[in-house]
Amino acid sequence: MPPVPFTQGSLFGEADAIGYGSGQVYDEMVTGQGRLRPHWQTFMSTLGPLDAGQMAERWEEARRLLHQNGVTYNIYGDPNGMERPWPLDMMPLLLPAHEWKAVESGLIQRASLLNAILTDLYGPQTLTRYGRLPPSVIHADPGFRRAVHGIRVPNDVHLHFYAVDLARAPDGRWWVLSDRTQAPSGSGYALENRAVIAKVLPDSFRHCQVERLTGFFDTFKETLLSLAPRGNGARGQPRVVLLTPGPYNETYFEHVYLARYLGLTLVEGADLTVRDRTVFLKTLSGLEQVDVILRRLDADFADPLELRADSSLGVAGLIEAVRAGNVVMANALGSGLMESMAMKSSLPTLCRHLLGEELRLPGVASWWCGNDAERAYVIDHLDGLVVKPAFPSLSFEPIFGAQLSAGERSALIERIRRRPWYFVAQEQMALSTAPVWQDGRLQPRPLVLRVFLCATPSGGYAVMPGGLTRVASESGRLVVSMQSGGGSKDTWILAPRRADVASTQPRPAPATEPTASGARPSANDLPSRVADGLYWLGRYAERAEGALRLLRATQSRLIDSNMPGATLQLRPLLDLLSSLGMIPPDMVRVTESGANRGLREALYAAVTDPDHPNSLRAQVLRLHRTAYSVRDRLSMDMWRVVSAIDRQTLPPKGRMDAATLLLRLDDVMITLAAFSGLEQESMTRGAGWRFLDIGRRIERSLHMIALMRGVHIADLDRQDEPMQAATLAVLLELGESVMTYRARHLTSVERTPVLDLLLGEEANPRALAFQLAALDRHLRALPSQGVGTGTDPTGGALAIVAAARNGLERTDALASVEALRVLLDTLAMSLPDVSNFLAHAYFSHAFARSA
Repeated sequence: MPPVPFTQGSLFGEADAIGYGSGQVYDEMVTGQGRLRPHWQTFMSTLGPLDAGQMAERWEEARRLLHQNGVTYNIYGDPNGMERPWPLDMMPLLLPAHEWKAVESGLIQRASLLNAILTDLYGPQTLTRYGRLPPSVIHADPGFRRAVHGIRVPNDVHLHFYAVDLARAPDGRWWVLSDRTQAPSGSGYALENRAVIAKVLPDSFRHCQVERLTGFFDTFKETLLSLAPRGNGARGQPRVVLLTPGPYNETYFEHVYLARYLGLTLVEGADLTVRDRTVFLKTLSGLEQVDVILRRLDADFADPLELRADSSLGVAGLIEAVRAGNVVMANALGSGLMESMAMKSSLPTLCRHLLGEELRLPGVASWWCGNDAERAYVIDHLDGLVVKPAFPSLSFEPIFGAQLSAGERSALIERIRRRPWYFVAQEQMALSTAPVWQDGRLQPRPLVLRVFLCATPSGGYAVMPGGLTRVASESGRLVVSMQSGGGSKDTWILAPRRADVASTQPRPAPATEPTASGARPSANDLPSRVADGLYWLGRYAERAEGALRLLRATQSRLIDSNMPGATLQLRPLLDLLSSLGMIPPDMVRVTESGANRGLREALYAAVTDPDHPNSLRAQVLRLHRTAYSVRDRLSMDMWRVVSAIDRQTLPPKGRMDAATLLLRLDDVMITLAAFSGLEQESMTRGAGWRFLDIGRRIERSLHMIALMRGVHIADLDRQDEPMQAATLAVLLELGESVMTYRARHLTSVERTPVLDLLLGEEANPRALAFQLAALDRHLRALPSQGVGTGTDPTGGALAIVAAARNGLERTDALASVEALRVLLDTLAMSLPDVSNFLAHAYFSHAFARSA
């Protein structure tokens, strides 16, 4: 179907018809006369039939997709919480193919130049020795890593992944604002932006013949695999990992996303260890050698032995392993040196010297104050300049000279004279604008375009045909930054011919992806930290469900006092809430007239208060935090369910009444059940699922024991018959076994059959015996431990489980009051040791194992 032509006066007609004005700067969509630029006409014509209401629906759909996919960006120091939804504007930035070709050529040249400079500065240093570059530019920069000087990197490639921030001047030329060579971020968000916009504007995407992004990432993965120092290695393919600082990093979502998309193992520093100058990944089956590390961690934190001694994010001995040639870092350690603003003014000269070419893509005019002449110029022309940190480690916000008072200007000049090497000044540039959809109409906003390049296996560079466009939050802002509330856009490079049809969706490598040799990696290759996280994810999910069932049962009886036995059943329910630390001990009594205000407040806090350590909200926060740390191991549907649980338990802005609170609890129960269902029906039965289920079985066992002890089940005979019946009815409800009991026993509830059903019935998935049987199967399937050490931690855990099962199978265990009391007390003390054995054997590696 051909594009629908726009009509004058429609929502997306000519710019003067839609009330869009771009001011005095270059606008990406319209000319200075307010007419659509030629390469925008097809796109705008596809939107012609849409009115403001339909555009709002598309915008909401984009937000919904981002929310469902859990796309977030961490805002440091935000009092409302670090994790923020990713801000995406639905209007893409469009660039024609002929213009992009020129930009692409300049970017490839720039990447080659920066890599050549790094090769010299970490090698012979001829540039400083012969005066091509002032030595002070290097030696004043904290980013120069002396520890890696002299280390030869494979094929002299330091920059394997590189990003450039571009801005367009009023004359239409693109200029370089900054280089990102340390651990460039944004490419994963660009992929996600593309996936979302292609869904909400499918006709526009198809008609505009947009260049796809997948080929770029295929090239990058080929490059990473080609870097392996030992070829395919013992596993049949190189072991490539993505090293992340962890869940609290601002772009952790992207680390997870890229690891999945590229089929890499996501690791933190604690997952790796160095032995004999070789890097190993700590897995369940032992130590697996690592060949290539895609680094998303700043070099300063990479090795506490030779760099920052206080770093807990890196790997001790990593540099020595690199020095020995046993592992390759991408990007190479020390590559962040090229982010220095102090070097920018020297790049044209260095380009002529190293490449024999003129610099094709100019940088914004810069003056480093460490140079006497340049410092004098900065002081004399401060009103028209922007002062920035000379080096990335010197963190302060850009200072606009034109905005300073006389006193502030004098103070800044004094700071520059006192430490001149800390400061760089640049021309203040009027950024181009692009349309954003806001308040029901298009409005211009300043933009910065981040473009990505990767090294190719043949030794060149490839450019992503697109990028991450960032826009300012307000039209008058001079700085575009996600940390300061900016937004993002998809970037469309319009192909001269129809682009190859390729998926814009992530293609996560399955856990059993065949290797190059046709073999499949072992299920026990799971990193120990991930096994630990999945284990606790299972425990927290079950803990939240146990707390929820208890709170829901209590709340339902407070609302409906006419429920048969409601008042009597409240007594054991409140006793249980108190014994589990969810309400104060003095709140366990309720009169015939109902709960007093203090009790209702305590129950409300037990549901919603995040600062209450045993509240439902606190349990869900632990669940969400743990799931976030192993997000790369969860399917998209599982993550959506985890996000839904988190949303459903958010503290309300206003006070919820009791009925609304009960409905909320019902919703959370359904969502927790969805998580459990996905866990059982969608997870591959590998080591990850096994540890998750072990966590759930241990937690459910401990919870059932706590319920029995909390109602003093061994002393139940001391209560009158109505109270006994009320207590047993509560236990059946909390154990999700009411229907089963009624189907088997038509009489009133009695202690022995209830205990048989909840403790001794292996066919009941809520019973203690079922949990112990499942634990026995799981423990026997775990990798063998303690070879040659005389210690068998798995055997120790199995012995505890076996003793517990034997105790339940004794004929007098459930019938005898004293035997039952001893059994429950023994299990309450011994079952936590199963968790301790697992932690020592598989999570902390306290027991020695063969590599």
